Amino acid sequence: MTIIEFFERESNVENIISTLLCAPDKVIFLGDNKKRMVRVCENYKKVAQARNINVEFDSKAINRNNLMSIVDTIEEIISTNEDCIIDLSGGDDLALVAIGIVYSDNADNIKLHRFSITNSTMYDCDSDGKLCATAPLELTVEELVAINGGRVIYTDEKPNATYRWNFTEEFVDDIYLMWSVCRQDPHKWNSQIGLLNKIIASSENSDTLDVRIEADKTAALFNPMTEGKKIDINMFRKLGELGILTDFKADTENISFRFKNHQIKKCLTKAGQVLELYLTVRASELEDDDGNPVYTDALCGVFIDWDGEIHQGTKTDVENEIDLILMKGLMPVFISCKNGAVDINELFKLSVVADKFGGKYVRKVLAATQIDKCEDKTEYIRLRADAVGVNPWIGIHKKTEKDFISDLSNLWCTK
Repeated sequence: MTIIEFFERESNVENIISTLLCAPDKVIFLGDNKKRMVRVCENYKKVAQARNINVEFDSKAINRNNLMSIVDTIEEIISTNEDCIIDLSGGDDLALVAIGIVYSDNADNIKLHRFSITNSTMYDCDSDGKLCATAPLELTVEELVAINGGRVIYTDEKPNATYRWNFTEEFVDDIYLMWSVCRQDPHKWNSQIGLLNKIIASSENSDTLDVRIEADKTAALFNPMTEGKKIDINMFRKLGELGILTDFKADTENISFRFKNHQIKKCLTKAGQVLELYLTVRASELEDDDGNPVYTDALCGVFIDWDGEIHQGTKTDVENEIDLILMKGLMPVFISCKNGAVDINELFKLSVVADKFGGKYVRKVLAATQIDKCEDKTEYIRLRADAVGVNPWIGIHKKTEKDFISDLSNLWCTK
């Protein structure tokens, strides 16, 4: 089987759909920039091989403004390759005219199909009732990043990269419990977790699960901006009562406890971690009316290397982290999670990285408890978010369960 594709410059997803669904022997791209087609085909090939699809990619340069030249190129491909299918998903109006001319003379030798990204459905366009594939296609977060030229990097490859969380039933329950405390006062949570992290980082045994704090001396550890802030014994006592912290002891001068495990420690030493994990878990649990998952993949703390290679020596890597990426079949949702004040630069970072690795169908979301206490700044950030195509989802901690589920379920279809 040979698939003929018009190279879609704005959507790598559309370029690779037929390859992953139909597992052809060969894919021939037609476009006006052969160097770029050859370059990105290397990314497509890696993704296909990871699915055990061995396919030959070829590229042919065309003049997009010369109708008969396009017709001649397609006819040449058909004459030298058997069982040809033309994918109508890409290409401009002139390309479709060319396909119409070719099909009128070769209806018995070629097939036509088109794919809809939004509902993951392939349509038969030659009306013979036959399709090379009928199952819906789903991409993982890793595949999405890979076809757009990057790679998700994990902590076993590089420190402080994407952490491989183990979402056991017990850990998921613990995420719910930690969020129940966090949502009561996100500002306090951020402040207290920030203080705890600094205390642990300054201790001699920072890797241990055991913690001892002299409660009335913590302010001396910090700069003038945090001077006077102390550990809130009641908040950590609550976490002890919930079993998140064990062996909890506190008096007027000292606090001591043990983190339940290393995953809990990671949650309680990064201020926004619980919000990221809570949204990840809830998104993964969502089902539609037919019992199917709303989101087909979810990954939090996604560390992306822009060229897919970890460089050594003097050459530096271009890297970014996205708090949460969800996949709805082929539709990506890039989310920046903020449990406290929002830095406007985060909007621009989110927009740039999402456009690069999510493509033209990406949804960009700012998921925040509160933008800022100042109404004028909040309105300004909302306007800037709209300008860069980011959907502000604000006040998560105050939403009713019904509204929260509705909002989360529809992030993929809001742009």
